[in-house]
Parts: sequence; structure tokens; C-alpha cells
Amino acid sequence: MVATNAHGRRALRMLSSVVGLLALSAGAKPPAAGKPTDFANVSTSEVGHASFVSPHARPIVLLPGSSRVYVTNTPSGTVDVIDADDGEVLARIPVGVEPVGLAVRPDGLEIWVTNHVSDSVSVIDSDPASPTYQHVVATVQAFDTTTRSTLFDEPVGVAFASNTKAYVALSSENRIAVVNVVSRSVIGHLEITAQDPRAIVVRGDRLYVVAFESGNQTELSGCFGAQNIDGDQCTFDLQEHVVDNNNVLSLFYDADIVRDPRVPDRDLFVYDTTTDRLLDVVSTIGTLLYGVTVDSSGRVYISQTEARNDENGRAGTLKETLVDLENRAFLNQIGVVDCRGAVCRQPQVIELEPLPPLHPASGRALATPFGIQVSDDDSTLVATAAGSNRLFTVDAASGDVLGRVEVGWVPRGVALASAADGSPQRAWVLNAVADSVSVVNVSSPASPFVERTIELQDPTEPVVKLGRFAFNNANASSTGTFSCESCHPDGHTDQLLWVLGGPQCEIDGCTQIPPRSTMPVRGVRDTAPYHWDGVQGDPVGGINGQFPQSFVLPNCGTAQECIRHLLDGALEATMCDQTDCSENASGQAGLLEEKERAAMGTYLLSLPHPPARERPFDDQITALARRGFFEFFDNGGRTTCGRCHRFPFWTRTNVAGSGMDAPSFRGLPDRWLILPQGRINMFELVSVATNNEFPWNRDRGFEELNMWALIFGTEEDPSGLRQDSGFGPMGPWQLFLEGSMGHSGAFARQVTLNTASTAPAARAATETLLAALEVAAGDGAILLRGEGVRLTGAEPVPVGLAFESGAYRDRAGDSEWSRAQLLAQAKAGQLVLTLTGHLGATVDVDHPQPAIWSVADPSRGDGTQTYPRLPDDNPMRILGRHVGKGAHIFVDGRRVPGQVTCALGGGLPDCRDEALRVHLDSFAPDNGMHLLQLQTPGGLLSNEFLFYTEYPSAIWLPVPSRP
Repeated sequence: MVATNAHGRRALRMLSSVVGLLALSAGAKPPAAGKPTDFANVSTSEVGHASFVSPHARPIVLLPGSSRVYVTNTPSGTVDVIDADDGEVLARIPVGVEPVGLAVRPDGLEIWVTNHVSDSVSVIDSDPASPTYQHVVATVQAFDTTTRSTLFDEPVGVAFASNTKAYVALSSENRIAVVNVVSRSVIGHLEITAQDPRAIVVRGDRLYVVAFESGNQTELSGCFGAQNIDGDQCTFDLQEHVVDNNNVLSLFYDADIVRDPRVPDRDLFVYDTTTDRLLDVVSTIGTLLYGVTVDSSGRVYISQTEARNDENGRAGTLKETLVDLENRAFLNQIGVVDCRGAVCRQPQVIELEPLPPLHPASGRALATPFGIQVSDDDSTLVATAAGSNRLFTVDAASGDVLGRVEVGWVPRGVALASAADGSPQRAWVLNAVADSVSVVNVSSPASPFVERTIELQDPTEPVVKLGRFAFNNANASSTGTFSCESCHPDGHTDQLLWVLGGPQCEIDGCTQIPPRSTMPVRGVRDTAPYHWDGVQGDPVGGINGQFPQSFVLPNCGTAQECIRHLLDGALEATMCDQTDCSENASGQAGLLEEKERAAMGTYLLSLPHPPARERPFDDQITALARRGFFEFFDNGGRTTCGRCHRFPFWTRTNVAGSGMDAPSFRGLPDRWLILPQGRINMFELVSVATNNEFPWNRDRGFEELNMWALIFGTEEDPSGLRQDSGFGPMGPWQLFLEGSMGHSGAFARQVTLNTASTAPAARAATETLLAALEVAAGDGAILLRGEGVRLTGAEPVPVGLAFESGAYRDRAGDSEWSRAQLLAQAKAGQLVLTLTGHLGATVDVDHPQPAIWSVADPSRGDGTQTYPRLPDDNPMRILGRHVGKGAHIFVDGRRVPGQVTCALGGGLPDCRDEALRVHLDSFAPDNGMHLLQLQTPGGLLSNEFLFYTEYPSAIWLPVPSRP
């Protein structure tokens, strides 16, 4: 049977979207209204802002007539409105968490903004004659009716086909949502058969979509059968070295990085906006595609980089050193596709810099092309180089770079105004890390200049801000052509394999520097050592993957020391010219100065994972995810994947038998690669090893879920285990989708109260979501805040509310309202209010996510952890760090009474030997497995950790019922 993918499973469920809210069945029974609790109230604290470093797609736009500029102030969670004439900031409109993309409705009366972490679109009224002018009047989103998880995950790009139809790129879902603008409801989806669609644009009657991580057809040189090994395209047998043995050290074979023309590489998708019919797909344009614009005739321009990971990916006597990469990991380009006819022509490329072995002169690099626009007369491209902090202009006909000018830190968006004759006139540039807007005169494309810079309000801690700039700064590379961000876009991964230096294996049968996949830096704190082979930032020491017959000593102690060891190594290796590596003013190899290095270390330690893709907004994870926790981490004492990917953060160092460090599995659904030599020859593996039982062809590719089913069994028969793996794929996969990343499922969720969301057909859905937010706020898991406008008097009055002790209080006065009163006011047209679940104030670099785990059972010798069993183990004795004073205790997603203290002395958060005592007061959960989390008041929640009551035969049951 064919395994059903994640999208297919969702298609079996009802998708319902309601005005100003989202989708839950209208008949669903809402939980009881939240009641005041005995828990300490933290809602008087300031709202916290984590740095999720979300991607951008058209984050700055102009109203028709160019009178107003709208820009996403991503760290603040606002859209800022700027007077285009004098640069004055006229308004700061609260929207969702991490706004990243904007679009103007064709009639100019609404601005739509995608909120990447809130999984929503905020609809802003931009009609000056309206009483709700410059306020959010509706929220577009969608939830699964059964699981209460989002079906609108991580939106980025948004574009209008008309005043009644819009498109939203759901980046993690590989889909484009089709939205009815009038009803604010999702009415369909376009399936994108490529990885991570972000930037989209409508021009005429066509929708253009580019996939951000489409790849470049590189993979390891494996194939099936010794008779197929040719020493070039095929250098090892997949059956022997991947299917039968997961040999991560390339023993007795060479694992080259090669380009396989059979591998799908779909970059640009073109749709008819009237019928939503797919018209064309264009391949092999670039590797990472950041932005897209289309001229009046249908010529498409794409800002992109092209990876050169295969340039030094050959073992033996061929190229395999960093010298061979020439300090040019990526080429910076603009892709050009002529789509003026019925189908698009073959893509062309504008090279923005000299090709290796030549390099751009000092100060001339254009690293990481990002924002891009074309003038109305189709003559000039105006684009940003995010890694070089420059705006530049290009002759659209010849491809010549005309001029360039420095703007602010990491420019990612550009809005362009043209003169009456269509020539370029003025550009507004969002500098994403500086959180500022540069106004650039481009009337003479050969000599653009900055007219003014407008600073926006930024809550980011200065050291984190400097560190993020350093991470994005291409001047950290000897050629100025790429930054750390180039391989780790948005703190994530480029999904590629690289050979980035280091000595060859010194073990019989290994003759090369093994290729390794790029790992995310999200959530890197407390997961050291930071390298597949245990050579970077190792606080533990032990077996080293490159030298498996010897031991290495620890090379760092604190988290800051370990992360510095990692980044110093990268600056003197990957980022440096290996024939002449310069030193900074302090004599350190590499180009960044000490202040920037220290700040970058802090930045990396502060990066959180975004919320889990399918975490229910009421924190009641599904039965399948609960089974996944059991199967992955315990499985009744049998060997599990949790042996290597252990609590707290699903990782482990010095894995027995390999000398490798198991990477964290957190955030796994957002990346393809699961092995150190990750993107294996999937074409061969699927079509041959499975006898074509799994869906695979060049037009569709291969779903991540099916990859897990291929490794562990099948989706339809989770008991159909491969060898003695111990479980099928579905439970663990669902665990990856729902397991907490440190946030309540209510975090960032939104409800807009208006006449539509309080109408009879939508009222139950509205109350269900709102009640869940109130419960989470009552537990201290979020701060629930509301922003809107009252329409009861002669003039509209802005209003700001906070949910405290079961009531909504006016933050500007002493008034308070119940939920029922707010719903009645909205229904009567007297109130438009958007409520959002925010983080508390104790979310900063000094308050990392708490981590809890247990010591391994030494009698087992395999790294398997043991778990408390109540009532005998109450209080539970576990290990933990970053657990603050007065810590809250959560069980199965709800806060319960109890105390957290130090078991061996000391005081929170600095307990001796990290030993904690967790006592539950009068708590008698049902028999079965339960999930424990701890929270510093106002801060992040810890990882989930297992404990049991009475250990029945069906350990992973029962599932706590929803109210």
C-alpha cells in the first residue's frame, strides 16, 4: 500500500475557516470559562520578545499613490506606517508574532500581513474614511477540527489576485493557501512540489511562486549494486552502506558529493489566477531563492544564491579541501526566466560578482541577494544584498550592475516608486537586523544615495542584535561573498552536504574527509558538542569521530566558551582564505573582531526553535504523539531511538560504536536531513529498495513522512517493523510535530472579535480558541493581550486589554469586562479587538529554556534513561538546569500545584550537581504515562519529560480528555 503523507492525512479532516478567526467546528463544545486560580499572576509584567529570526518576503510596501509606506517591524510584532514625504512614523499597529510579509489589496483599502510564528494573516484597514482605520479588523487562519493544531503553518509571502482573492505561502507546509478575501476563509490549496515556498507575486493573471530551498541536485554518490559503481556518478553501494549498515564514517568506500540530473530541482511555479491551474514549472534556476519580481511583459527575476558544495566534494586525489572551495561557498546571482509565452523558457543567470578564481574587489561584493523590485518601465532592477548591507541597481536588459550604496544592517525588503515615465525614482529599504528603513534615491541608477534613515522601535537586546548582524555579515568571509547565515538561513539549514575541512579519518577503511550535512543553529544551547564528529565545543570529551581509536579531552566548560570554540573554528576555517587566512586586531585567525565574536556567541545561544508545527492550542497532544513519546524514549525498556536522541533536547554525545554525536531531533519536520551524510541518493533508495511501493517521481518528489516510513516501517502498518527498530514511524513522527519547543500551544495564537467571528455560525469556534487562551494565561503559560478600537462614541477610541484573574482589564484604566461582555460588544459592532498569546518578560539571554532529564541507568550501559513512577517517586528526583525560583509545574499541558527545590543543596537555578526535587501536591493523575514540564515564572517551558503512575500494560494510555 502507498503511505499517506501528512497533507493527505489532513485532507481527510474537515478544514473550516471563519471570519476573523479560524477553523473549528461550529458545534464544538468550548471549555468552561477560565476561573481565577491560586497561581501567582505574572500578567503585570512586560510582554517578552524572543528572537525567532523569521524569513521575510516583501516586508515593506507602498500604498497606491506612494503616500504611505507600510513595513513589518518583526521583532516588535507591529506594522509601522511611515509618511512617504517626510519619513515620520505615523502609526505602530500591533499584529501577530513575527510579521514578515505584506501585500496591498488592489483597491488600496486593506493591508494583509503574514505572521510567521502566529500562523496567521492580520488584515489592516487602510481606508482613511473608515472608523477602524489603521487597526486590525480580522485574522485569517485555519485549525484542524480534531487536533486543534494549525493548518496555516509559518506563512511568509502574500499576494492578491484581485480584491476578492488572495494567496498565502505556507512555507513549512509546501502549499499555497487560496483565501477568499471577503469571507477571510481558506477555500483551497496549491500543492508546491518543492521545499519551502516563501516569495510569491501576482502579475497580470499569473501567480509566480519560488521555492526557497529547492536544492541543486547534489547528493551522495550511492547506487544499488556493485555492477553500477563507475567511480564517478556512483562510488558506493547503497544497499550495503545505507540500507544494511548506517555507516557514518565512509568505511571502505568513497562518499562523493555529486549532482544527479535525475533529482528533482523545481524552482519556479506559475499558475493561472483565474482557474488556479498550474501552467509551468521551471527547474535548475538556483539553490536558495530569496525574492521574486516580474516585469510588465512576464519576465521573472529571482534574487538567489547558488551553492558550490560539489566543488570540493570528491574524495581521494580529487578536490576535497577548503582550499579547493576558494572561499566561495555560494555564487550571488539574479535568475532570469522569460515567461512571456504559453510556457517559460530556459532560465538564465546574471552573475553579480566575478566567477572563481576571480573575486570581487574589496567593498564590491553583493552577498545574499534578497529583496528585489523592477521599475515600471521594466528597465532597472533594484535589489538588496543582505549579507553586504547594500542596495544595488541592475540594467534589466544587459544584466550589468549599475550602482550600489550601503544602507543598514541586513537589508531584506525593498519597495520601489517609479516616476511618471516609469523610470526608478525612490526605494524604501527594510534593514531587518538594524530594524530601520533607509530611503534611497535611485533616480540615477548608476549613483544611488541614501536620503534618510528612519529608526524603528526594537525590543531586541543590543548584544543579541550585534550578534545577529555578525552572523549575517559577509565580511566575515575572506572574499566578502557569504556569511554564516548563508549556510544557516534564519538560524536553520541550507539542506546541503558539504566538505568543510578537517583531517581525513585515521581508521582502517576510511580514506576521506567525510561529507557532513549542515545542521540548524536554532535551539543549539545545551546540545554541545556542536559538530558531528565531536571536535567543536566539546565540554564532555571522549571518543572522537575523526579519530575513533583515541579519546579527546574536553575543550570548553561553560555554554559561552563552547559556542565560542565553535564559531572561532568556523571563522578560521570555513570563512577564511585557506591560502592566506587573515587575523583580526586581536591576533585571532579570521576577520570578525572580538566584540562581534562575543556577541555572536550570545546570539547563537539565544536562538529558540519556533513552536512545533502541530502543537494543539490547548496543549492536549494527540494519542498518536503520546504513543510517539513512549515508543521513542521508553518502549517498555527495549532499545529505542531515545538511546541516542535523549532528553532533554533529543541528542547525545559519544554514541557507542561510532564516535559520533547524535544531532538534536528537535525541529526535525522542518528539515530533510536525518543522517550526517543526509541527502542520500533518494531516487535510487526509493525506486529500488522499496520496489516502487512509495510515491516517487520527478514531478512530485518524496515526502518526509514517507522517508520515515521507509526507514521504520509503513504508515498503514506501524507494527510492520524493519529489523528490531522497536516501532513504526507514525508515533515518533507525530511526536516531532507536536513535542514542545519551550512554548505553550497557546503562544502566538490569535482571536479577532468582530461582528463576523461572533455571529452564530462562528461563535462556538471563537469561544473554543479564546477559552484555551484564557486557560493558558491563567496557568501563567502566556500573557493574553488585546488591542483594538471601540466604536460606541462619536469617534473611535483605541483600546488595550490584559486578561488577568479571569477578567479583561483596560491597561489604561480600572475598567474590566468578562468574556461574555466582549463578545456581546463585538457582536453589536461596538468593538473590534484582536487578542494574542504572548511570552512573558522572563524570556531573554539570561533566562534560557529550562532543561530536565534523568541520569542513565548504569546497569544498562546503553544510555537509556529511567523515569519516575508515582506514587513511590513523589517527590521526583531528576536533573535540571535553568529552572528559576518559584518554578511552575505542568503535567500534560496544564499547571498543577507543587514545589520545585534543589535535591542536594544550593538554590534555584543553581542547584548542586543540577539535582532537582519535584513534589506534586495532592495530584492523582490517571494511571499511565504523563508528560512533565517546568517553567520559570514568565519564561519558557522546559522540554517534556516522562513519568508514570502504576505502570499499566498500555503505558502510553490513557489520553487526558479535553474539557
